[in-house]
Amino acid sequence: MKILLAGQFKGWALEHHFVRYLSRHAEVFTYPAEEVFDAYYQSSVLNKVCYRLGLSSIQRRISRELLQQAAEVRPDVIWVFKGMRVTPQTLRQIRSRGIKLANYNPDHPFIFSSRGSGNSNVRKSIGLYDLHLCYSRSVQRRIEQEYGIRTAFLPFGFELSDSDYEAITAVTEINRGCFVGNPDKIRVEHLQTFAESGLPVDVYGHGWERHLAPSANVRIFDAVYGLEYWRTIRSYRLQLNIFRPHNEGSHNMRTFEVPAAGGIMLAPDSPEHQEFFTPEQEVFLYRSKDDMIDQARMLLSLPVAQTRLIREAARGRSVHSNYTYENRAAQAAEAFKAIL
Repeated sequence: MKILLAGQFKGWALEHHFVRYLSRHAEVFTYPAEEVFDAYYQSSVLNKVCYRLGLSSIQRRISRELLQQAAEVRPDVIWVFKGMRVTPQTLRQIRSRGIKLANYNPDHPFIFSSRGSGNSNVRKSIGLYDLHLCYSRSVQRRIEQEYGIRTAFLPFGFELSDSDYEAITAVTEINRGCFVGNPDKIRVEHLQTFAESGLPVDVYGHGWERHLAPSANVRIFDAVYGLEYWRTIRSYRLQLNIFRPHNEGSHNMRTFEVPAAGGIMLAPDSPEHQEFFTPEQEVFLYRSKDDMIDQARMLLSLPVAQTRLIREAARGRSVHSNYTYENRAAQAAEAFKAIL
């Protein structure tokens, strides 16, 4: 089986995990559609204006290069991540060659919460795929009902080696709340509520100083990556998880990353969170901002011995339930085999 994956391959990209582990199940090739677009779009103001006015040739270039690579590789499946840079016309040409098409949208195919979360290519292409791999069960149901297309449930996961996990377990616990991520309106509102309640919180990400005022309760730090990211989500007494609109009722990447690091996650209540973890033993779930504050206050007051048990339970569930990207890649491979 040959898989050609079209997506994003910068250092932080989710696609890297699948390229790494899919290679155990198939020959894997990549086309960096997002990098090709970004190199054009970010190179000048003129290019940005031309693209927004519909005068740019960048989408034709991406189409030409993807079709050329497909002709050279002759893949069984082309797996498109999100799909903002691949036009419906390109997908139709790929289908005409007898190549199966699969999509995985780590944001949402129907809800675009920001300029980078979707566009008309995503919306108009939903019905052109042979398979949609969905992180959300509600998205999965909607695609099946409205389009009659085969789907498979593919949740997010975690990628943390045993040696890296051991390296972060020696951290000294910081008895404060923590949020790791960049600001938006919803996140700012939740963190303002957290701070105004008198609870201490540290925030990591780009641009928070424009949205939150540092105080005795609020400390702001730059974004963290790699092992420092894992060390950060492990070291605080609680990690706050905040849903964006496209995650409502489902889950997000932090859902698996925080428990896998042995972190204590305080997250929105959802059917999928309850499916993946046992509330009040492995994770803690809130139904409103007031509930978030009440549970945060409780977690910050727990004795250290009790928090150790929660951390062990969260890590144990993550490992024993095999919520790794290695396992997710195996699930994707099985879904591809089913459509061939």
